Amino acid sequence: MARERGVAKKVKDPNAPKRALTAYFIWLAENREAIKKPGMSATQVAKAAGAAWRELTDKSKWEKKAEEDKKRYERENAEYKNSN
Repeated sequence: MARERGVAKKVKDPNAPKRALTAYFIWLAENREAIKKPGMSATQVAKAAGAAWRELTDKSKWEKKAEEDKKRYERENAEYKNSN
């Protein structure tokens, strides 16, 4: 998608809080090394991780962590907006 000329890209504030992670990304951070094999590209690791995530039956552990991270983000974002 091409940008129109003359439209400046929005500069991201380095002080803004980091977005909340999803259950999948929390799970992936914990399991990436177990999934990754020597010689695998990042794309291959992502495909293998996606397949492993779909096969999981109980995702509640990571969904709970994602909910906690979402609350953290909402709290930090409210503090950030109030300080500006």
